[in-house]
Amino acid sequence: MKIIKSLTIFSCLVIFILVGCGKKDVVLEKDYYVKIDEEAEQTNNKEQYVYNLKGYDENGDEKVVYFYVDKPYKKGTLLRVPRSLEGYTGSNEVIEAYELPKEVKMKLKL
Repeated sequence: MKIIKSLTIFSCLVIFILVGCGKKDVVLEKDYYVKIDEEAEQTNNKEQYVYNLKGYDENGDEKVVYFYVDKPYKKGTLLRVPRSLEGYTGSNEVIEAYELPKEVKMKLKL
């Protein structure tokens, strides 16, 4: 009897985990939008630069975003910076102001 009860509980846990992993609204990566408004810092190896800027997601929520580049951007450049939950930054993409979400435009005063 205890074995059947244990198997039932274990089965329910497995089903719960599988259903939770299959959700479509789980966000593994989120885009942040930044405007280059300061100079990049050169890293110790002198081959890369790092930016540490305020970024905004599509809802206008603020987060400090850091990312590395091979060459610094010009001031005023707008970027889409993908970030994962683990902090990994994907490839940055230069964008135009019309591509920004409305909330981000307001935060960046564009």
